[in-house]
Amino acid sequence: MIQAIDSEQVFVSNLEQFISKADKFIKTYYSGVSDENHVQEIVQELKNLVLDTDLKQLEVDYQYYCEIKDLMGDCDDSAWF
Repeated sequence: MIQAIDSEQVFVSNLEQFISKADKFIKTYYSGVSDENHVQEIVQELKNLVLDTDLKQLEVDYQYYCEIKDLMGDCDDSAWF
């Protein structure tokens, strides 16, 4: 079955890409060959990550997840086994 890509999956993909770029930046920075362009590049990547992230939708999804988790917990607490 094919499922639509949801906001969490997009966020995780964007975050993974950023972390990969940040890892390369850190290795370059601490190797001593970094320059101002490298710093500007990682700052731009961070800005891109923020722009690509739909924080409102992630918050809505998280609230929904918490409500479902609470409801499931309530069902477990009131079970009559």
